[in-house]
Amino acid sequence: MFPSSPNIKLILIKVIEQTDLIGNNYYQIISKKEVIGINKSISSKEYYESKRENYKMDMAVKINAFLYDGSKYVFVNHKIYQVERTYLNGQFIELYLMETYMKLGDFIGYS
Repeated sequence: MFPSSPNIKLILIKVIEQTDLIGNNYYQIISKKEVIGINKSISSKEYYESKRENYKMDMAVKINAFLYDGSKYVFVNHKIYQVERTYLNGQFIELYLMETYMKLGDFIGYS
């Protein structure tokens, strides 16, 4: 496989936060989209800068910019990541992801 070939499958998850009758918060999925991206390395500068800002950058992926719909969560490799930062780079958008402790069952409407 070539270095900039699509090599990772991910699901973009767009959610809204809801509150039930007794005041518990939960996430309702409003859309999900499966896309193919390019796994990207996080540079040491980006990694140390994220630690300094008190969050940890776990993964970076690059997808075609027209595919990105503003989703704040990504499901990849059986884990849910939160989109911490995006960077538009020509026809691609880079998504910088932070691993969460959430499971798919935490999202209402995932099937």
